[in-house]
Amino acid sequence: MQFNVSSLLKEPTGATREYDIDDGQAVIEGRRHPVTGHVRFDRTPRGVFVRARLDGAMSDVCSRCLKPITFPVHIEIEEEFLPIVDVVTGAAVAAEEGDEDAYRITPNHILDLEEAAQQYWMLALPLAPLCSETCRGLCPLCGEEISDTGHACTREQMDARWSKLANLKLG
Repeated sequence: MQFNVSSLLKEPTGATREYDIDDGQAVIEGRRHPVTGHVRFDRTPRGVFVRARLDGAMSDVCSRCLKPITFPVHIEIEEEFLPIVDVVTGAAVAAEEGDEDAYRITPNHILDLEEAAQQYWMLALPLAPLCSETCRGLCPLCGEEISDTGHACTREQMDARWSKLANLKLG
């Protein structure tokens, strides 16, 4: 998701550009994920302020039952990108104090949303994705899936290797 913003950088503060993203890609954990959405660029006195709303999908496994799942990911990016090179003079633009970690526009005046999209995407992922809110997960004794139809495993079922410990009494 790269955009040439050289013409926008030549315009006065307040100038805008808007684009629809129909076939974007975000690389997350080494895998490409299709992304769609809308992005707006606003010229600021220092660079370009980006507002983007992007939607995609992520494949993972349910954290309770370990079934493969796919869930939607929605991200909203609001970041200012600062140029490395002045578009008019070609002179290097030094980062001001506090801007060392800011997103930068390349020397060729390309604004690349990929890094920002990756970071926002990772923050939008659930810590423990679920196939459904009612997923009951796996039985801690036998490892079978506990479903709504019932589960046949009982507490008395035990691995024979642990049988001697069952006779110990805590006192």
